[in-house]
Amino acid sequence: MVLIYSLIFAAVLSLVFTSSIKKHYWFYYSLSGLVAISTTIYEILRLTSNMKLYGFISILEKASIKGIISISFFVLVMFAGALQTKWAITRKLLRIRAELAIIASILLLPHGFIYLIRFIIKAMNGSLSVIYLSYIIIGTIGFIIMIPLFITSFKKIRLKMKGHQWKKLQRWAYLFYLLAYLHILIILVDKEKIDWLKLITYTIIFGGYAILRFLKSKNTRQAQVVSL
Repeated sequence: MVLIYSLIFAAVLSLVFTSSIKKHYWFYYSLSGLVAISTTIYEILRLTSNMKLYGFISILEKASIKGIISISFFVLVMFAGALQTKWAITRKLLRIRAELAIIASILLLPHGFIYLIRFIIKAMNGSLSVIYLSYIIIGTIGFIIMIPLFITSFKKIRLKMKGHQWKKLQRWAYLFYLLAYLHILIILVDKEKIDWLKLITYTIIFGGYAILRFLKSKNTRQAQVVSL
């Protein structure tokens, strides 16, 4: 399953090259940008000239345009804020959480841009189903929410904001994660034959995150009450 392979790749890259990502973040941003631009160019060529890729490169491109690679990095960002901070793996992820969020956002840009073009083409042809329209609306709202989160993840931008303003804005990430799950859920159930493995996998990931984040928040509040 492509999602699992993408998660493994993102996790290994983040945990093995933590210091490198922190120190040479612009290299990883540039690499992500190159992937995003290449994906966008290919998709435009595919729409205009029926260009096709084959083999492993085709699998990678599909994972990119469908947002699977991006989601894999977002999953790490999510769980970095939900896992116990005393764990070494959590501390490593927290160290580069902002960088991972930026990488994930850059990789998601082609998905938003190309699917908007596809939506416009479908709308012009009058072939919009209610489910597809719901998928687009939820995805668009999520994408719009992602943009300010993406921009304010850059350290220079973050430093220009007051601490409470930045934290308040970042709370919108929870809505973004929810919309991302609903966006994925709709496209998975809108199939003649539902891929239950994918559906269960995404549900476990996002559901597991929600439970862990709730428990961590609850424990934090209880610790604050005890300290008072």
